[in-house]
Amino acid sequence: MQNVLTASWWDMTPLEIRKKINQRIMNIEAPTPSVWAVENRIIGNDSRFTPLRIYLPNEKKNLPVILLIHGGAWVAGNLDTHDNLARYLCSQVEALVISVGYTNAPEGKFPLQLLQGLDALIWVVNHANEFSPDSSRLAVVGDSAGGNMTAALCLMVRDQLGPKIDLQVLINPAPDLTCNGTMIRQNDALDMLRWQAFQYLSDSTEMNHPYVSPLVAKDLSNLPAAVVILAEKDDLREAGQKYADRLYDSGVSTHVYCQQGINHLAGDGARASLLARDSLDVAVTALQRTFSKDSNKNQVSR
Repeated sequence: MQNVLTASWWDMTPLEIRKKINQRIMNIEAPTPSVWAVENRIIGNDSRFTPLRIYLPNEKKNLPVILLIHGGAWVAGNLDTHDNLARYLCSQVEALVISVGYTNAPEGKFPLQLLQGLDALIWVVNHANEFSPDSSRLAVVGDSAGGNMTAALCLMVRDQLGPKIDLQVLINPAPDLTCNGTMIRQNDALDMLRWQAFQYLSDSTEMNHPYVSPLVAKDLSNLPAAVVILAEKDDLREAGQKYADRLYDSGVSTHVYCQQGINHLAGDGARASLLARDSLDVAVTALQRTFSKDSNKNQVSR
């Protein structure tokens, strides 16, 4: 989340920044895509609880599943700010969408948010009978900080032999929180990310963890196919391109799209505004193709 605040992030509290980001997103004018049904759930265990918002495009069974991890610089964003994006993916891809209401930082610290994402992923697979989706056709989508967590979640699922993910869609992701090794303010171009890392992490020793900075992970092999969506004038573009290159070099099927003439999509992506449609439609096409291929495979196997 960039270029939405005039004062330095270091001069405001997380709550002040959360309010500004969330208000800025909700103030963006955009049509609200229509879906068949929306349901709120809370899933949990003894250690954590996670709100989910479930979107259904129609009454059909065996729909593919999209897990949506929202952005917002870790400190902001929620089920409401990204409601339009969830609806857009649901209606355009014709998929069941599960939006994850993870705990914002600094109230929640790494790895809580990733564990909440993993809980949601496992819940979808284990409760498939409730909505009758085809949980063998599964994608994860995330924007900005959510793109970071989407990449990290795919690494975590691979390492823990979790549910098979067919596609990861990273929209303007922030794959590198190493920030030259410090979370202390330096008055340079990395200070915004440093502030975010300071809220998200418990200490600087976590900055190089592959689930925090996927770009520096030693092994990126055997991950889901990836679509990395960039913005030409985004400060995160270079890191996103580097991550895409590393995925490709590791043998992961990777497609990169860069929307020209725009900055970090941030709120426009969350609201699925007309400005973001070029990028979002690339994601929609990739999801449709992936789910169509998987559906054909399933038909052949029977």
